[in-house]
Amino acid sequence: MPVAERFPSLHAYNLAYPHAPLPENRRAREQMRGFDAAGLGLEDDLLSSGALLTVEFLPGGAPGTGDLDRIGTVVATRWGQGPVYVLAESVSLRSAWKASVEQWPTTLSAALSVMAGLRRYTSTLPS
Repeated sequence: MPVAERFPSLHAYNLAYPHAPLPENRRAREQMRGFDAAGLGLEDDLLSSGALLTVEFLPGGAPGTGDLDRIGTVVATRWGQGPVYVLAESVSLRSAWKASVEQWPTTLSAALSVMAGLRRYTSTLPS
């Protein structure tokens, strides 16, 4: 089972992942499309005592219908608060969203399994 990289706060995560920031402003976070198992949250069955989490697709949230796809990072948070768990990096945010909705994880371990099956992309652009 893959293990999620953990950051104690949004600020610490944002320092490590400036290319896929998680807005520290609550209103900005709430504008983003995320996955929370129909408002129930995903149980943190791996790293703490059953806290409820939401999955965030960064940067900018999961693409909606008609939006361009983006390559980004998928994290889990306690409803937009720390800690922040990195579930996947360099993945299609549309594919990550689609896999989440189709497989409907309700625990952190299940979300990690869903993300483990996604294709990773690397930059092939010249420096």
